[in-house]
Order: sequence, then structure tokens, then C-alpha cells
Amino acid sequence: MNIIQKKFKSVSLDGNWVITIGNFDGYHIGHQELVKNVLESKNELGIKGGVLSFDPHPKEVLQSQIPFRHIYDNQNKLDFLKESGLDACFIIPFTKQFAKLSSQEFLDGLFDFVQLKKIIVGYDFNFGKAREGSASLMKHEAAKRGIEFLQLEAVKIGDITVSSTMIRRLLFEGDFNTVTRFLGRPWSISGIVREGKKLGHTLGFPTLNLEPTVLLPLKRGVYTCKVNLDGRSINGVCNVGINPTFEGKTLKVETHLFDFSEDAYGKSIEVFPIKFLRDEKKFDSVDQLQTQIQQDVKTAKAFFKQ
Repeated sequence: MNIIQKKFKSVSLDGNWVITIGNFDGYHIGHQELVKNVLESKNELGIKGGVLSFDPHPKEVLQSQIPFRHIYDNQNKLDFLKESGLDACFIIPFTKQFAKLSSQEFLDGLFDFVQLKKIIVGYDFNFGKAREGSASLMKHEAAKRGIEFLQLEAVKIGDITVSSTMIRRLLFEGDFNTVTRFLGRPWSISGIVREGKKLGHTLGFPTLNLEPTVLLPLKRGVYTCKVNLDGRSINGVCNVGINPTFEGKTLKVETHLFDFSEDAYGKSIEVFPIKFLRDEKKFDSVDQLQTQIQQDVKTAKAFFKQ
């Protein structure tokens, strides 16, 4: 899959396309249904299939005063899309100027963007300044140009509509089982293990440290977890936070693996939080922190034995 960063009104690409439009934060089962329909149409029509997305996320631009919690960073999102079989992911820079486009200006740019044969959108799709443009307007304008249009219904689990907003809430609440159903896979934090101050090693509990590039949708605290490393799944306990006992400032994911003593610096890992154990806390002394970590490890090990 080609990653194409492209503005509206730039030179149109060759070939005919079917696309879907959205942010795809989390790439949950609703997003996967959109991509599935794109792939089916691509094969039926013998054309190319892609997604049109935006970076940064519109809420980061339009609601910059509110910290935005990403389900995944951009690289993870693109990795999921690459696995789908799409031909391209078009990424449009989302700016305050772009956000001011009227619905008609958005449509004019979209129809000049690539040679469209079909557009597929989700149940809650809107576009243009203040989301003034509706799916019915896009359908009407597409029909005038001979472009097929399809709007999918909401994907639900029980009575709950699958959405990125709901997934963020569930992650913050620590309901990882429901998140797995919404995503179609367990949620994880991935990255390269970085060398830290080795405070965990000093305390007798060495950790593998990740520094997320986005604000995580997790409550700060301690979790039982599993870690994928070199094709293995290893049980452990992780802390998501800033290390307030040591006056830390940077949010990190620090994972202590059970029965593990290897050098993992520079290696790629995935951390899968499973159960929330306790809130992050600033301790009055290192001894108090060490005692609490011992209890956290004991609690986590008992969890895995169940």
C-alpha cells in the first residue's frame, strides 16, 4: 500500500478509484467493514481502492485546548491499513484553513482529487466547515458526476454502536475485554525498548521502557499485562505514568516481566494491558515504593495463576 500525502487541488493521480473517508483512529470493526466494502468494490469494478484520511486528527486542530487521546499512533494505524490489501492511503494535512472549507468546496476538491468511480462512507459521515455537509448531499453531487455512493449502517455489538469515542472510554475504564470485541483484536502499546535511568533495576524489578509518541487513552496506574517479544508472549506487570516518586515528567510504560533477565534494548515489543490493579501514587520513600511493587508483582502473579 502506498502512503500518499496529498493536498486537495494538487495534481490528480492516474487510474480509477473507490475510496472511503475517515480518521480510522483505532481501526475498529466498523472501520474494517468500510475497508472490506472498498476491497469488494475494487475487485468487482477492476479499479484501485484506497482510504482518505487526515493528519493530524481534526480534534487536535479544532479543540487544541483539550488533550486528545489516540487509540493508536499513526504508524500503528498505517500498519493495520497496509495489511488490508488497499492500494493507497491518502493523507491530507488537516489545518485550520482546511477546516474552513465549505461543504461545496470540500466536494469540489474531492472530485478533482482522484478519478472516482465510487465513494463509501460510514453511518455518521459529515464533512466541510462545522460538519455542515451531509451524506445525502455528497450522494446527490456524486450522482451528477456518475460516481456511485454507498453509506453503511452502524456496526453494533448488542445495542452499542462501535466507535472510536466509545473505545477510548472503555480503555480508560480498563474494560479490555469489550475493547477486544470492538477492535476485533486485543489492544496494545507498541514501540522500541529504550534505556532509562534503570530505577526499576535499582529497586530489584528491572523494566522494559516505552515512551509513547501520543497521549494514551489509559488511566495512570499499574496493570497486569502480557508482552510480545521475539515471537514470545511473557506475563508481567506494567506501570503507565510519570514516576511521581522520582519527580518524573515524561509519561512512560514501564513493564516488569516475570522470570526474564535478557537484554531487550532496541527491540520492538507489544504490551497488552489486561487488568487494572491500582492508581499511580507518589510514595513518601523509595522503601514504600519498593514494598508496593513487591505487592503489585505478587497480585499480578496470582492473577495469572487463576
